[in-house]
Amino acid sequence: VHRINFTADFLGDTEYPGIQEIISRLSADAPSISPEELVDGSLRLLGHYELADQNRRMLISKVEKNGQMTTGTPEFSEQVAEMLQLIASTKEYLYA
Repeated sequence: VHRINFTADFLGDTEYPGIQEIISRLSADAPSISPEELVDGSLRLLGHYELADQNRRMLISKVEKNGQMTTGTPEFSEQVAEMLQLIASTKEYLYA
């Protein structure tokens, strides 16, 4: 539990240079991003993690309510941070 909390706290802090770089790279591709692109891009930038289909669909459904997201905004930074935290809580990330 401590490892999960530490990792989630780190990945959720948009002031860290590494997290800012992930946000910047996700933003660089287009002025907006779909939920699928957010999940897949976040997995790629965290280290090319592959999730079970059920877990990937769960993450996508979590952000689908936002629809197409505008990159380069403070809201987008928070959405990326939340996605990184969610990925860190998956069994694939924990046992990698």
